[in-house]
Amino acid sequence: MQIVIVGAGTVGFDLAMHLQRAKHDVALVEKNATRCAEIREKLDILVVEGPGSSPVALMDAGLRGAQMVLAVTSNDEVNILVCTLAEQWGVDHRLARIRNPEFGDPHSRVDLEKLGVTSVIDPESLVVRIIDQIARIPDVEEVFSYHEGQVLIVRHIMQKGMPVIGSTLAEASQRAEGHPLLAVALRRGETEVRIPVASDVFQPGDDFTTVMAGRSLGIYLEFLGLADRYVRKAVVAGDGLTAILLCERLRAWVDDVTLIDPSVGHGRRAAQRLDGVEVIHGNPTERDVLREINTKGADLFVGAGRNTTLSVMSALLARSEGVPKVVAVSYEPQSNRLFREIGVKHVVSPRRVMANEIMDQIHRGRVSMEMHLRDLNLESIEYRVGSRAKIARGPLSEVWKPFRESAIVGAVLRGSATMIPVGDTQVQEGDHVLVVASPRARRKIEGMFGKR
Repeated sequence: MQIVIVGAGTVGFDLAMHLQRAKHDVALVEKNATRCAEIREKLDILVVEGPGSSPVALMDAGLRGAQMVLAVTSNDEVNILVCTLAEQWGVDHRLARIRNPEFGDPHSRVDLEKLGVTSVIDPESLVVRIIDQIARIPDVEEVFSYHEGQVLIVRHIMQKGMPVIGSTLAEASQRAEGHPLLAVALRRGETEVRIPVASDVFQPGDDFTTVMAGRSLGIYLEFLGLADRYVRKAVVAGDGLTAILLCERLRAWVDDVTLIDPSVGHGRRAAQRLDGVEVIHGNPTERDVLREINTKGADLFVGAGRNTTLSVMSALLARSEGVPKVVAVSYEPQSNRLFREIGVKHVVSPRRVMANEIMDQIHRGRVSMEMHLRDLNLESIEYRVGSRAKIARGPLSEVWKPFRESAIVGAVLRGSATMIPVGDTQVQEGDHVLVVASPRARRKIEGMFGKR
């Protein structure tokens, strides 16, 4: 597929890198000369220097003959204009990054389709969805969702006293009764990382990654003894749209929600909009402010401001006050690993989240997507089964033999149905298959899925 990306920030670069790996013909338009030079050194793709609003630059990038355009600059108006031009030039799929709710809100009077936009990505809403997902799953280390929550990848560290401790994977699977759960990765100790087998016994300290249908989350939490753990009080710190949207989302299921807003003007607007949410003005990195609202009694704290340092520091301070789950929004993805190492387990990068969502949308047009499981050297990759695919030639117990030690099929999506596979599962052309694999096995695995 020929794809043109407009905008070479973190989102544009990530998309270009993933799409190139998936063997697509990628061109990128970027107005910053230094950024263009950097990308030419890192990626073997066509990079055109020029503004995204320039028809000449878009033509030089091959937009007239492309099948898809991804307009992901930081300027809504430029992204809409790119899609308008792309429609005139016959591009079928036209995705725009839109932040302004006057354009992107479902109740807006602006019809983006008539302006040429076929898909919209709203970064703030995506970040809120991810944080809400983290908040709803107790003690979770990582969580990924595919196809709007049909499939979940959930990672937990086993603790003493969990009901599942001492059971084998096979025994746990039998007790699930209609809610199949598939453990796809096990980290035991400092060095052992592998795909688990049915005879593995759950032990305290084990780091398990499990794939399940979204509807099976409840039974999974029962196995871990976490079903009765939920958020009663949440504190959000922030001065932007993300903080407001997050408070609205949390208020729908959390009894007590407080917003700490460092901006007086923004705080007033937030108070007018947020029904049932206490809004206070203050600096969330000051201990007295946190103690004033009894942050120590909160189950969740989220640093969701526009300043990454403020968000991370406020989350660390809340953690020191005893809040069990803290989350920080980071606009500096290169520092996310450091933030986790110093104590903020959950760091959400709007740019990374948006890139993953775009890849998910593209995937439905037969492009594979991937997510990296942190510190495990494993990738979660989604493929669509193409014509004459080797994986469709028999049951997985037979066709997947060469990859048993390096990869595992975690889920199969067929239409609206989600299947957690067993040995006699047989995939079909058109299925979406989720695979967890080591990077070294990736090239051979791709050959199993036929032409996309």
